[in-house]
Formats: sequence, structure tokens, C-alpha cells
Amino acid sequence: MTEDLQEYLLYADGVHKSYPDGRVHALNGVSLGVRDTEFVAITGPSGCGKSTLLNLLGALDRPDSGEIYFRGEPLSTNRNLDAFRARQMGFVFQSFFLLPTLTALENIQVPMFEGERLSSHERKKKAEELLELVGLSGRAQHRSSQLSVGERQRVALARALANDPALLLADEPTGNLDSDNAARVLDLLATLRLERKLSLLIVTHSIEVAERADRIIRMKDGRVLEDSAAVSSKAEVR
Repeated sequence: MTEDLQEYLLYADGVHKSYPDGRVHALNGVSLGVRDTEFVAITGPSGCGKSTLLNLLGALDRPDSGEIYFRGEPLSTNRNLDAFRARQMGFVFQSFFLLPTLTALENIQVPMFEGERLSSHERKKKAEELLELVGLSGRAQHRSSQLSVGERQRVALARALANDPALLLADEPTGNLDSDNAARVLDLLATLRLERKLSLLIVTHSIEVAERADRIIRMKDGRVLEDSAAVSSKAEVR
């Protein structure tokens, strides 16, 4: 590896991943990095390996070969990835994955049980602050079925911030939203990035999302085709 690891918050070096039993090569030698407070968008056609890569970068899975580093330390030597994820990473998904039996306030507290030890009072207070941050203070006691689609995504975003992560990873975070709600979520992400000094890594098909990024990484057939600074374009991301 020729890259200076100290330059990156997160770095993937020659990562390979196959499914199942090695017959499907999802990733073929992918290398990329994300710097502190940087916003990186990963684009490409369906099946190109974007979500697989996001799972590896988020320590939800391990590569077959290659290495992923966080602040210069290899994840392969980390024996407790659950605790690592809880402390360092937040996740936002297209389908929200809110627990339907819990209120918005309770959903936000779920990751806190894996993070810093907080009392029940401290968890509730922090969840209330996060709901206020995403503009949903008045919806604290509503369950997901009582929330609009846009509100569910904002609750999911608040939940992702529960343990003050350094890196926020999102898989098609605007994919289920109409244009108004998508714009609202993107504006909120931009604000949170500045205020909380977050790094953002987002997988997306949306040109509107990709154009907000500092860099766009384009993938095809499990490989990185292009890694460049984002530029305005009216073309569809493919």
C-alpha cells in the first residue's frame, strides 16, 4: 500500500469479497479512503458492489482478503467489532429499520446500550436533544407507523447519531423519500456534518445526493472506475 494511512479516517486497501462459496465476486481489489469531515458518495449500477463495500467499511462484515483501516489501525485485529461500531460509526438505511413497537424516543436510545454507559435519565435526555436536532421534538412518543416516511428517516438519522460517531454511513438514505423530504434530509446531513465534524460516506443512485459530496467514487463490476472531485452535472448517475 502506497497511501499514507495518517491522511485518512477510514481506508480500504485491496479489498476482495465473494459470495457464495467464491462463485460471485462482489468486490475485486477495491482501494479507497475517507478523510476526517469529508463527504464521499459511492455510485454505480445495481449489483456493482456498492452495498457490499459499505458493509465492509462499516465493519458489518469482513473482507476475504485485503485490509480496512480506521485511524491507521487494521480492523482485522479488532476482536470486538460490535463495540467498535457502537463507538465510531452511525448507520442510516433506505428502509429505516425502526423497531415498530418502540416510540421515536425509544428507538433513538437503542444504540446507546452498546456505547458509553449512560443512566436511563441520560439516555432519555440525549434522545430528546437528538429529536430536537432533527426537528421532531413533537413526535417523541409516536411509533413508526404514526410517522410519515420523511419523519421516519429523520428519526433513523437521529438514532445514527446516538453515540456521537466519527463516521456516518448511509445506504440510499433518500431512496424512499419524495423530492421535498430528500432535500430536507440532505440539508440536515450537510448541517450535521459541519456542526458535528462528521465524515459522511453515502451509497446512492441519486445525482442530487452525489453532487453534494466532496468526492464521487464510481464503481462497476466490483471495481472502482473513477475517484474524483464532485462536479455539477445534469446527467443521471449510473
